[in-house]
Amino acid sequence: MNASTNEQPFDQGIPLLTEVLSGPEALHETTAEPEPAPSIGKIDIIEMAEIAEIEAAPVAVPAIVQPDWDAIEQRLTQRILHQVQGKIDHLLEERIAHVLQTALQNALIGMRGALREDLQQSLEQIVAHAVSHELGHLHPPR
Repeated sequence: MNASTNEQPFDQGIPLLTEVLSGPEALHETTAEPEPAPSIGKIDIIEMAEIAEIEAAPVAVPAIVQPDWDAIEQRLTQRILHQVQGKIDHLLEERIAHVLQTALQNALIGMRGALREDLQQSLEQIVAHAVSHELGHLHPPR
């Protein structure tokens, strides 16, 4: 048998795979009659010619102006100094706060030790005086 005799003719009622994947819109697009191209009237042609003339006309290019490098340098320097100064002020405040906190903490530690020693001596003296006073009442001198 011949291969061409085994093939069945294409059935127009079965959609193609591309039509199925594209959806029903593709089926309508392929079966609909093509729309005629819009006609270009005389006015449209004149307008297109005028637009082409305008686009083709040489544009006056102003002479290239050299930038004022001194002014640019001065503005850039001022802006950078302003930014750096703000950061320096913030860093100084943080550093001063840290140094003061450390110094106060060390001073308090030193003062606490000195105060503890003074308090200890005062308490020892008060207790010794109170004990000798009580012993004096219990044992009168002979």
